[in-house]
Amino acid sequence: MTLTSSQSFVFIFNITIGYHVKKMIDTRKSILQSSQLSTLEDNCDLILNNNGVKFAGVINYLGNLIAGGFKKGVIPIGNENTRKMMYMQLRLDLSMRQDYDELFGPIDYVVSKRGKITKISIPVNKHMIILIIKNGMNYESIIKKTTTVFKSSLGSF
Repeated sequence: MTLTSSQSFVFIFNITIGYHVKKMIDTRKSILQSSQLSTLEDNCDLILNNNGVKFAGVINYLGNLIAGGFKKGVIPIGNENTRKMMYMQLRLDLSMRQDYDELFGPIDYVVSKRGKITKISIPVNKHMIILIIKNGMNYESIIKKTTTVFKSSLGSF
């Protein structure tokens, strides 16, 4: 039996996730109120005003998008299911990387440059800020702006 790449991802995701899902489920304490979600939406909108930023969003500990989205006029990448899988994969990837925090120190951010875009993940307590920007943009500057904008709400995650 041959699996498609989506089926392979789900299969590998289900096998690999055991330990990491337990870690993520243990963090259920991070339930947000509507005022906090509104603040996160406002923060994402501020980041989307930056030139070259195509997407700004916040995902929770389970990999669900809870705030933000694509800039108006930008065609979303893939379909909704593909994006949901991407968010879960990013969260799982972060969880696996955090296994080495004791050895290397905590992750400040992860940048992945692809052929069409640059993807940035910034962990914040039990959540993650996700940015998708045009290639060639100064990602360090955008990360600095993002952490500054979210600084006031970081403690409330």
